[in-house]
Amino acid sequence: MKLSKKSLLILSTVSLFVLAGCQSQSNTVTFVTPAPNAAFNTANQNTLVNVSTQDQRASAEVANYTSRSENHRLRAIPDVTQLFQQAMQQNLNSKGFTVVQGAANANVVTNVKKFFANVEQGNLRYKVNSDIQVEVLVQATKGNFSKNFNTSRSYEGAFGADNQAIQNVLGQAYTDIIQSIYNDNEISNAINQLK
Repeated sequence: MKLSKKSLLILSTVSLFVLAGCQSQSNTVTFVTPAPNAAFNTANQNTLVNVSTQDQRASAEVANYTSRSENHRLRAIPDVTQLFQQAMQQNLNSKGFTVVQGAANANVVTNVKKFFANVEQGNLRYKVNSDIQVEVLVQATKGNFSKNFNTSRSYEGAFGADNQAIQNVLGQAYTDIIQSIYNDNEISNAINQLK
């Protein structure tokens, strides 16, 4: 059977659409760390702060869900450790502290306890519940200080959840917790009191 050029073109186009529809979603969701808006305090410039972040979660996944009988396990880009490392460095820099690696007047450690979106799928609706918990430790010669930051966000939608819906809910929770850290003055006060 010989096909005309027009038939081949139509067949090729249909094949491309079928293949594009069969492609699975990416297994990553991308996050952007918001910029801080703190007033720069020149009095903090002589204080050297070493910043580190530890991911204490049992799994690197930020969500997992089943869609069309396929299990999706999502990871963050950048990874969760890098997200909070960047945020804390930006936070302290914006407040006037000098961030260094190694010997410092104080160590600030961010422990990520939770960073996950739980997805419930029904036949006609879905629900995404995100939960983020971090502990910030200040360690210096005169003592230690710790503070916990927690946030959660939820969203319900029609039909099935997808990566974008999960990213939206988890991204809002991430922005919320970073803004809480940026607006906090207790960490800065602890660095200055304990150094």
